[in-house]
Amino acid sequence: MTTATIISYAEIQPVITVRQPDPEMRVKGAPNRTTLSYFADPAFGLSSGIWSAETGAYKISMAASKHEFFHILTGKVEISCDSTGAVKSYGPGDTGIIPPGFSGMFEIIEDASKFYVVTDRNI
Repeated sequence: MTTATIISYAEIQPVITVRQPDPEMRVKGAPNRTTLSYFADPAFGLSSGIWSAETGAYKISMAASKHEFFHILTGKVEISCDSTGAVKSYGPGDTGIIPPGFSGMFEIIEDASKFYVVTDRNI
């Protein structure tokens, strides 16, 4: 039997990756995106961490099995939806969810960071 324990980000050494959007996804610039992956549990399809990026824009497409919950820490972003044309702006303190099957554009208006939690039923 295992004992469940509380996890504190302060006690974790995150896995850090720095990437730019793939060239075919870029809309404006080639923003560096830094991801600090603090937690992943493939058995439950869960991952979380802190993401930051420079200004720019790129296309996003969420798999039918994925959700992303996010909370903006710094900066400003806009997310536009391909199917409806709707644009939502997020700044420090704003929280949102990108639903399964979503496609659109993610634009970093001001260098930004967010806390994220992603669930994926197909992991």
